[in-house]
Amino acid sequence: MIVAPEPGLTERDIIERAAALRPALLERQPETERLTHYPKDTHDDFLRAGFYRILQPRRYGGYEFALPVFYRVVTEIARGCPSTGWALSLTAAHVLQVASVFEEKAQDEIFGTDGDFRAASTVLPIGVAQPDGDGRIVLDGTWPYSSGAPYSTHYVGQTLRAPEKPGDPPGPPVLFVAPRSVWTVLDDWYGVLGLRGSGSNSIHM
Repeated sequence: MIVAPEPGLTERDIIERAAALRPALLERQPETERLTHYPKDTHDDFLRAGFYRILQPRRYGGYEFALPVFYRVVTEIARGCPSTGWALSLTAAHVLQVASVFEEKAQDEIFGTDGDFRAASTVLPIGVAQPDGDGRIVLDGTWPYSSGAPYSTHYVGQTLRAPEKPGDPPGPPVLFVAPRSVWTVLDDWYGVLGLRGSGSNSIHM
């Protein structure tokens, strides 16, 4: 389900929507922990409320609200379910990296025509970006602790640049964005004590 941005939505409106969801989130806590990520009903609520688009640029279908508004929304969600608040805060915030680091051509491709964007991420660089000889690179690895991965449309990750000469060490780190079509969520987020429902699965590509 893709929900278009709502004309006239204000910063106060979106904070009030987050606060109004608290009873439902409290009720869904057991299911969230059982699934190890928040249920689809919650995801659909977030789509309709516009939470994933809070920080996204207006030119790409977002609301471009201020950071304090985003913090208030995440705080209200976390009051209903800490795991859900954690996952939302990460998947909806990585738009800032894409919108500030990547050039316009890349942003046009990443955000597409509908602006449907949610991105899991992790800090640790994994693997090496190997050139394939055809102007592209090959990524092969498993990126752990990727909170919010089950509902993400993209992955914002880090890898290491391939060495220029044989025998040289790889590096420096390279930031990349990968669409959902090229990676898989692994079923490895369970048995933890806290944030059990945060969907902090590993992803493999």
